[in-house]
Amino acid sequence: MNRKRLSRGVLTVMAVVTMVGCSKSHDLFDESGHEQQQKNDYATNFVKKYGAVDPEQTWDFAHMYPTYSLSGSASQVRGATRAVVNADNSYTTIGDWYEVDVETIEWMKKRLPDGYNHEALGNPFYMIVPQNEFSIVPIYQGTGDFVWTLHLVVEDFNDQQDDLDITVWTKNENIQKNESGNEGDWQDVGPVDPNTNYRTSRTHNTKTAKFVRAKPITFKNLPAGKSMYLYLSNLKSGVTRASASSLAHQMLALNIHPDSVPNLDDDYKKMIIGCEDQAVYEKSDHDFEDVVFMMYGKPDVPEIKEITEPVKETVSKRYMVEDLGETDDFDFNDIVVDVLQTTTKTAVYKINEDGTRTFLRFEGDPTVSQKAVIRAMGGTLDFEMTIGSTTWSKNGSGYAVGTMVNTGADGQAIDYNAKLAEFEVTGWNSETNNISVKVGSRESGSVMTIVFPKKGEVPMIIAVDTNWMKERVSVPSSWFTIPDDDDEEE
Repeated sequence: MNRKRLSRGVLTVMAVVTMVGCSKSHDLFDESGHEQQQKNDYATNFVKKYGAVDPEQTWDFAHMYPTYSLSGSASQVRGATRAVVNADNSYTTIGDWYEVDVETIEWMKKRLPDGYNHEALGNPFYMIVPQNEFSIVPIYQGTGDFVWTLHLVVEDFNDQQDDLDITVWTKNENIQKNESGNEGDWQDVGPVDPNTNYRTSRTHNTKTAKFVRAKPITFKNLPAGKSMYLYLSNLKSGVTRASASSLAHQMLALNIHPDSVPNLDDDYKKMIIGCEDQAVYEKSDHDFEDVVFMMYGKPDVPEIKEITEPVKETVSKRYMVEDLGETDDFDFNDIVVDVLQTTTKTAVYKINEDGTRTFLRFEGDPTVSQKAVIRAMGGTLDFEMTIGSTTWSKNGSGYAVGTMVNTGADGQAIDYNAKLAEFEVTGWNSETNNISVKVGSRESGSVMTIVFPKKGEVPMIIAVDTNWMKERVSVPSSWFTIPDDDDEEE
């Protein structure tokens, strides 16, 4: 995708006409002179704010990174009403410092030497919640670009098809290293900062530490027998990157001999989870030691289950819309909608001579489900939005015209997880961005249509991965460029 920086060159009148070309839909009303003037004024103000639009500029900045979840079976995929519940502290407690055994680190480094491909050591997996409490403690941080956050997800935790997403810890949180070997010489591995530059993030590791200690997280009150899995949400220099999941063969579960963990008595069961934080296969070194943690419990740890049933792969794209209620407003929060597309993936294995299996790849099912989630509506005009072949309207869904919802108007807090409306969609094409909005003009009462912009046009709709702005806070010009490190090897 060609996404260039906006230039500060002179914009000709002809370019303005091109950029604000007429709507593709004329089934309601022709645009009045007043409406065309609104579009012209908007284009002029946009150029004053951001500079002239490069003829090659495009407006789809969404990466559509995949996320994964269990589907139960191919015929029983969870419905569109399924929710993800962010856990509170009733499910976890944090312990005192646990000094990692030297024997544990030595075992890990022999098992997962840096820079070698260790894919063959395990397969994609999920786990089963045990009857007893269990704990996770980080024991090693390798050289990684990303600031990751570990999540544990319990599926259908409340028997209502809702998933419980527990944030466990973020890189550098509650982990220290001792480089000198002197007693008490503990230092933080690095700051807990999601905006850490990726080059600096690489230095936040324990590779040369003589000793490591960390605070374990203990999980309690989880429903025994439910399926659970792990994933890393990733930021690179503050920008979202693809998450890494145990369901997608980006983590390994390894049994560790009790002799390698003398700090824990034999009543505890232990295992090691090695993680590859880079989820883009071609960029990964597959050594699974970017972060390594130990899981332990008495008498059991979560049971490992290899993926044999279909896994759901979901990609999403966030559209932000300006409805031209004002021609100098570039907060792009008049409509914020996420469109999600889910397919099922089946793991393909090679059966070895000893009866074990080696993961080869995922194969996709042609069955696709799509849905849309309205996150915010900062516009005061009524609108009718069409995504693919599905239409949704503000007033027709119970929201009063003239109201602004979830954009920080009048000092209200923004809920970035809010679902103002959720509905199934058909016919959406993520490549062509076939989304349009019909808006009622406040002055003339007629209807104008806003479509996803073509290359070189001034945008009234953009596709992004980020959260939306507060009311009347313009989006930054940095949204319209690719970060300098975007394509650098990681």
